[in-house]
Amino acid sequence: MKAKHVIPVHETSMEAVEKRIRAEADHADVLEIWLDSIQDLRLAELFFVKEEVDVPFLFVNKAPVEGGDFMGSEEDRVELLLECLARGAEYVDLGMQTSSNLIKEVIKKNEESKVILSHHDFEKTPSFEELKAIALQAHKKGADIVKIATFAKTIGDNVTLFDLLKWSEEKKISLVAIAMGEAGQISRVMGPLLGSAFYYAPLDEGVGTAPGQLTKKQLEAIWGHLISNA
Repeated sequence: MKAKHVIPVHETSMEAVEKRIRAEADHADVLEIWLDSIQDLRLAELFFVKEEVDVPFLFVNKAPVEGGDFMGSEEDRVELLLECLARGAEYVDLGMQTSSNLIKEVIKKNEESKVILSHHDFEKTPSFEELKAIALQAHKKGADIVKIATFAKTIGDNVTLFDLLKWSEEKKISLVAIAMGEAGQISRVMGPLLGSAFYYAPLDEGVGTAPGQLTKKQLEAIWGHLISNA
């Protein structure tokens, strides 16, 4: 399995964020830091902590429409991500609803960093054709990785995302595909096995960042059961 394990770090204070970074870095391929939730954010301090741990950082700074807490202007929201890139962040995640000019500004980053363009639908899973169009649009805008997160109302919605992963592999588009909600949990199990670039799994219950998110321990138990019964 080539999928990278991302631990989401969503806390309201620098103290809590730094504590989790130091405690959890050794258990992740990537740490996702939610900037929008940190009430006393000190970005430079985060990068000092980053130097202590040997793991890439993925920064998000989400507006309410993406399920985040950032209440400033769109320009200010993107400016924080640009500063992260300037300081050497390995990844930033930017919502597709962001204005094209700002997306272009973020895409013009250094070659060592990767930009994720993400689309979230918290109400439904659109059709395969609709999701394919969104993924193609993100790819054409210059995304290194495209992230599609939808809400699953039925088990069948997962199949739409599995088809999207198969299509993205044929098109050589790096894709993360996730179905949120209880009905979408199978996507969190099977997505990484079917080519999803990342899987998001906290170490502990109660600190997840999306409905239906499973812990790393839960996922590994399911994968172990699948392998032993293959």
